[in-house]
Amino acid sequence: MTIEDAAVDLRERMAPTLPEGLLAHIDRVVEIASRLAEAHGGDVALARLMAQGHDVLRHVPPEDLLARAEAAGLEIDLSERHDPVLLHGPLGAIELRERYGIEDERVLHAIHWHTPGHPDYGIEAWSMFIADKIDPRKVRRWHALRRVRREAPESLHRAAVLYLDRVTKRAIREGWMLHPMATVTRNALLQRLEDAR
Repeated sequence: MTIEDAAVDLRERMAPTLPEGLLAHIDRVVEIASRLAEAHGGDVALARLMAQGHDVLRHVPPEDLLARAEAAGLEIDLSERHDPVLLHGPLGAIELRERYGIEDERVLHAIHWHTPGHPDYGIEAWSMFIADKIDPRKVRRWHALRRVRREAPESLHRAAVLYLDRVTKRAIREGWMLHPMATVTRNALLQRLEDAR
């Protein structure tokens, strides 16, 4: 099965299990990720597959995510224990492998880390990550994402830093715990951008 076929198959198999609004979000992210991957010279089919699977478990209640993570023997960070929705990425990667037969490690890695990002992301994973953040419905709810959306066609790395800056400020302002990988990712991207000057 080609990557293109895998994305179509995954959508067909996931659709009956997902709330309508979540499926609509995923469809928007798939389209945005496709455009970003194409604009930045990435593998569009790979970005589409990553985007298709990114929120496979986003609808699962927090207490169930925590119970599943404990049952799976995942190492649970303090931020994830405090806000179990952060576990939908790591558990989603497991679900995609075990239930849907997705074996591509690039896809599973991208989905595992799609909430905080990861320094080792390639073009396709960054396309999916940014697309998830700039879904038009999210931008309407949080206007700070408009600048991220404007930057994305020019630079995925700069767009990701802008997003992580905004999340960090909001976490401080509102008293959230920030996932440690978000800080690691932001620092790595800042270094990458500095080295590219």
